[in-house]
Amino acid sequence: MHDLRFTHHAEIRMRQRGFRNADVGLVLSVATRVAEDAFFLSNKDAAREIERRRREIQQLERLRGTKLIVEGENVITLYHSDRKQSRGASRKNRRSA
Repeated sequence: MHDLRFTHHAEIRMRQRGFRNADVGLVLSVATRVAEDAFFLSNKDAAREIERRRREIQQLERLRGTKLIVEGENVITLYHSDRKQSRGASRKNRRSA
């Protein structure tokens, strides 16, 4: 359903009404389906997604500077790194130098 093509009419109306192509994808992903061919982004839908993204932003702020070391499919360790360390090589690469 997300591989939609825009009709000429839809492209004109989107420009007239200030919508962007990316807006369609967002509405499709979070809105409530109200008919087989229609979606409605309600206040409740918007509030839910705003709160979800707010929590995601808080998580990103908390995790900023985190370094994650993986080997294959295994998480070896993770830690808060300062910027100088994050630019350097991982422990494995430093050993081989």
